[in-house]
Amino acid sequence: MAATLARAGIRSVALGLALELDPAIDVPGLPPAEAAALAGLPLTRVRLDAGELRRRWRAVEHGAERARELRDGDEVALTVDLADPAGYLLHAPGFARILVAPDGGELLCEPEREGSEWTTLVFAQALPLAATLRGLEVLHASAVAAPGGALGGGAALFTGPQGAGKSSLAAALVRRGARLLADDTVAMQSRGGDLLAHSGAALLQLSAGEHERLRCSEHAELGPGANVLGKHRFAVDLRAGTAPFGGLFLLERSPDGPALERIEQVDPFALLATTFNLSVRTPERLTRHLDLVAALAATRRVFRVRIHPGTDATQLADILLERLPEL
Repeated sequence: MAATLARAGIRSVALGLALELDPAIDVPGLPPAEAAALAGLPLTRVRLDAGELRRRWRAVEHGAERARELRDGDEVALTVDLADPAGYLLHAPGFARILVAPDGGELLCEPEREGSEWTTLVFAQALPLAATLRGLEVLHASAVAAPGGALGGGAALFTGPQGAGKSSLAAALVRRGARLLADDTVAMQSRGGDLLAHSGAALLQLSAGEHERLRCSEHAELGPGANVLGKHRFAVDLRAGTAPFGGLFLLERSPDGPALERIEQVDPFALLATTFNLSVRTPERLTRHLDLVAALAATRRVFRVRIHPGTDATQLADILLERLPEL
């Protein structure tokens, strides 16, 4: 099997995809491919080929439609344009352009800067889009395999608005013995009636404030660190694969109510808001998204986590670990 992987060029597994990476592309944090993690995964090729990207896009750009635009103040941070049959063109000005094939089976990359920082666009945006096109549902969440038998050892997913503390909470649980599955994007799949969470990149990104709050010894518990694009990124030990769904935790900052409670009547709009990908709007994809929301609600494992003023991520992790067994 190892020889087969080497011949095929499959170097990694992430977000439910077997990845064949161009040798010239060094995407940090992608866990190595192992035979056990590859079973049944769709293949996506990631190529460094600016000429082919330009050739394909020139043929269709006159009919391109803007599918998504992200801004940082007045500056455009990311655009996603769709044109058949080329696919989706992601452009982060000053970083890179990536053309994602309509079926998610190929990524063509054109860096716009030296070094490897541009590859952040690969795992942060392009691969989640490819996973969606390949039939998975990607949630805007961080996830760990719960430690100590909590949630049956299943995946605990943390989601919430920007700045809610998803990554900080995941990092605190990793320091308490949890196994990182993904930071910021989690690919979900229904298989044989079971909900599965696929591992992502072996990276955790913390804000400057959370990084400064932690001691040096706590940094070391997360793994080697570096400052990338204003975030403190840690290379965390991660084994590629899947974990059964354990629970979805909706984070909110609030002074009122218990820190953790089960949501008996789940608001479907709260679950719909957890999606990461807003660019793919085909009827098939929207149906799949609704099916996942219904399946998550049916588990009765959706919880509200209120982050009270003065409670940091470490304290919140301790509260969760104390309360989870009874839930």
